[in-house]
Amino acid sequence: MKNLKKVFLFFIILLIPLVLAGCAKKECKVDADCSSQACFDTKCEGYKCIKTAQLNCCGNLVCESKANENTCSCEKDCKKPKCEGKYPLEEKGSKKIYGKYLQYLCKDDKCVIGVDEKSVNKIPLISETKVNDMNLELGVTFNKPFDLTNDKIIITITLKDYVSEKVSLPLTIKDVKIMGGDILYGQMPVNKELTQIGAGIKEFVPLTYIPEKKEQETSLTMKVEYEVTKINTKGEEEVVRDSFTEKFSQKMFLVVTGEAEVEEDK
Repeated sequence: MKNLKKVFLFFIILLIPLVLAGCAKKECKVDADCSSQACFDTKCEGYKCIKTAQLNCCGNLVCESKANENTCSCEKDCKKPKCEGKYPLEEKGSKKIYGKYLQYLCKDDKCVIGVDEKSVNKIPLISETKVNDMNLELGVTFNKPFDLTNDKIIITITLKDYVSEKVSLPLTIKDVKIMGGDILYGQMPVNKELTQIGAGIKEFVPLTYIPEKKEQETSLTMKVEYEVTKINTKGEEEVVRDSFTEKFSQKMFLVVTGEAEVEEDK
């Protein structure tokens, strides 16, 4: 009798999990019963919804370098390194020296060293100069800060007046250089003629010289090479090729932007 009770109790213990499993709530019967989730394949298996992550999909909670995922291209999956904060120009001992304008930014799904567009201001400079019996108005417009990678200086030269007894038009602007001392920062061949008062040119000059420091404030000068026909006291004409310089009345703040390598602890 005791043996029968033991056998009966043994079967009861075996049946309890089966009964509970049968009573448990079924999540699904078919795949359509399971809620869908982006970047996951969902199936109904054993009355349960099973989700499997899709490869190379932004939103699968896996940061996949093979899919070129990073914190800029897929923030859902990639949490580090963060692409934010000021850019350190240099280190002095254990202390980092940060720039005034440069910072880490996301652009075109990449982390770059750049400048917040809200901090950029256009600086227009106007001056007049007299060269070889001609009065010229010079215009220089640049961004502050000036992105050496993408920006250009806008140069305008307008003929305001000339002494007709001493000058025979046209005035030909041959070349424009941007100088920093003896260093050539940028150059633009022009070869355009000013044939009358009020005529002018407008050129977009890139700066191709890249300084060692990624942020630098510097004084620059515009050098203009030109050609014009001069008339001497005897009425004889002679073609003169000459140049003049004009120093910018404000310093330029230059920055070097580009792709960034962000430290993991940022």
